[in-house]
Amino acid sequence: MEITDKMIKKTRVVNGLISEVWKKWTTHKGLKTFFGAENKIELKIGGDFEIYFIENNPYGLKGSEGCRILSFLPEKMLSFSWNAPPQFPEIRNNEYKTWVVVNFRIMPNISTEVEIVHLGWPEGGEWDKVYDYFDKAWEFVLNSLEESCGKADKIQAASKKVVGIGGIFFKSSDPAKLKDWYHKHLGLNTDEYGTNFESRDSGKPSVKTYLQWSPFADKTKYFEPSAKQFMINYRVEDLVSLVEELKKEGVQVLDDIETYEYGKFVHIMDSEGNKVELWEPVAEEYEKIVEGATK
Repeated sequence: MEITDKMIKKTRVVNGLISEVWKKWTTHKGLKTFFGAENKIELKIGGDFEIYFIENNPYGLKGSEGCRILSFLPEKMLSFSWNAPPQFPEIRNNEYKTWVVVNFRIMPNISTEVEIVHLGWPEGGEWDKVYDYFDKAWEFVLNSLEESCGKADKIQAASKKVVGIGGIFFKSSDPAKLKDWYHKHLGLNTDEYGTNFESRDSGKPSVKTYLQWSPFADKTKYFEPSAKQFMINYRVEDLVSLVEELKKEGVQVLDDIETYEYGKFVHIMDSEGNKVELWEPVAEEYEKIVEGATK
């Protein structure tokens, strides 16, 4: 049986601390608030991850019997095997199971992003029908989770887009030598990437913000397809909604949104052929990795 690279990916930002949302996915009490009528879960590698949707059915036809926890990182990632519903007996009775990875990320305004990725899909026949089923089903799960947690505060991208400059990147014939020069003569506290200028959010003085100053080698391809010698990174809010709006406005979006613990990134081209990097930061996480800050 050949496994394809097909995957189902669904994302939702819900209200609540990441620790609270993690418990909803990893405890008996938490799962009952949004996922199934009953469950059997044991948070350990190989532990049960059985969600029962139809309690009156005999065991084996209740829900995800036989599914197991494959891996987890507390408050970051949960992975479990997953079977097909009873209406697909050929697939359900197959020893092979797909698997699901649930990623958790801290977001602004005391909210958490939950990303569900469903992988391990064979191709053809009944498997395609099961894929279509779960493509819809995971939306219902996230709707239920959102109802349980409450909706996260929505930022109006149309009225508030760029909130600051997050980085200045430029080409140099000798980045290491240039960083040494700035360190020696202008006092920049540089590391292998450059330096970060630390400041405060005027609207939220307790929140630190950073501007990354980074020289790149002349031959870097990071600025492509722009031929310019520089690229600016802008801090934004609600990058997903902003990208949707930019596409409607005919702006050239160069890639898909990339998500890391410290924020989301995407690249666009402006009207003069400058490549622009947009960043929705997670301030708490970025602060943990900052080295060489210049205050």
